[in-house]
Amino acid sequence: MSAGAWDGHAHVIGDPARFPFWTGRGYTPQTAPLEAYLAMLDHHGLAHGVLVQPSVYGHDNRCLLDALDRAGGRLFGIVAPPPDATPHDLEAMHQRGVRGVRCNLINPGGLLAGTIAGWQPVLRALGWHVELHLAVEETPDLAGLVARFGVPVAIDHMGRPAPARVDPASPYLRSLIDLVRDDACLVKLSAPYRLSNQAPPWRDVTPLAQALVAANPRACVWGSDWPHVDTAAPVRMDDLFEALDAWCPDNETRAIVTAGAAPALFGG
Repeated sequence: MSAGAWDGHAHVIGDPARFPFWTGRGYTPQTAPLEAYLAMLDHHGLAHGVLVQPSVYGHDNRCLLDALDRAGGRLFGIVAPPPDATPHDLEAMHQRGVRGVRCNLINPGGLLAGTIAGWQPVLRALGWHVELHLAVEETPDLAGLVARFGVPVAIDHMGRPAPARVDPASPYLRSLIDLVRDDACLVKLSAPYRLSNQAPPWRDVTPLAQALVAANPRACVWGSDWPHVDTAAPVRMDDLFEALDAWCPDNETRAIVTAGAAPALFGG
């Protein structure tokens, strides 16, 4: 990987005896501890990582915060605070390395957009952004939703179109590409296996990823989605890097996607 490369989207899953899962979760993952994640970063030459609150913990962010505390400043976090969280609560998380809030409109129990929009003053003061996990084809006014937050927005997993519905010329994906081109939002180039019915390296997703990169590579953030929870088959990091090679036409573009937007978005 390029010097200073980031993994912009990952999760850690702790020991359930210490960090119990939310009872309303949609799936039950295997343990994926911090130590294993750091070893993956080291093995692949990734300098920093971003931990995103997985839905299986609901609004209990203790596992993520514990990992940030033990990572020596190498990792940053995106949390899903309780809806009644105060500015003081968010400020305390900022001191531990948190840099954003996740609005998860796909998995059960996610924060609603209205709740997060109500935190706009403190999000702006802290320099946080909103991580938006949605099904883009089910979002008729994507531009309006993005604008509602009043802070930078990063859209997860290329907008999470359904498998076999990844044509970048489709109206809903065209809307996303236009927002990226206009610097109205950022997009995570991550989890191609969630968008594809094909075997790795998920070549049916390549035209969409390439269209997003061509629109504005500095608004694209690559992420591994490690440890690839809630998937039918194991995912290999080597396949993800092969896909990344297909998405980025040259080393310069790949360096922008892996180390361009992430430091400003997460490391401030």
